[in-house]
Amino acid sequence: MRCFVAVPIGEELRAALADAVADWRELEGLRSTDPASWHVTLAFLGSVDAAEISRLEVLIGDVAAHNAPMQLRTGGLGAFPSAGRARVLWYGIADPDGSMAALSADLHAALGMEVATAYRPHLTLARARRQALDLRGWLAHASAPEGDLVVDRLELMRSHLGQGPARYEALSSAVLGLPAHV
Repeated sequence: MRCFVAVPIGEELRAALADAVADWRELEGLRSTDPASWHVTLAFLGSVDAAEISRLEVLIGDVAAHNAPMQLRTGGLGAFPSAGRARVLWYGIADPDGSMAALSADLHAALGMEVATAYRPHLTLARARRQALDLRGWLAHASAPEGDLVVDRLELMRSHLGQGPARYEALSSAVLGLPAHV
């Protein structure tokens, strides 16, 4: 199973973003992601054997128990790897005190994973269909709604790949700040 750990977004933020994205149809060369699948990834696990899921749930639960819930401001748009060579259009999550990055680092450590790059919390809105795009001009004038992301739980997610866009299934959920083994 192809798995990752994510933070779900609230329905109010999802609805506001979906309205904004619906107006961006002029962006040729980009394929929008499904609003129903929007989330903020904290750790990508890759291929996981089904027998490992229970162990992962315990580790994720322990990380959740040792981290307090948080509320972060959202807004702003950008692109990876850069606006001039965009493969991914993203919506930003402000992390001024590094609490979201610390949560991601805690997960990586608990799961025995290396952190390859600095964590930049974001939500993927669209991906380039074929080749990288120059979005500098569009991003200079584009806007997205501001909002809040309530980070109160971690979800172990499974990706279903194949025909059409990826579909995501929550395998388990762990509440932040709540002891995992009560």
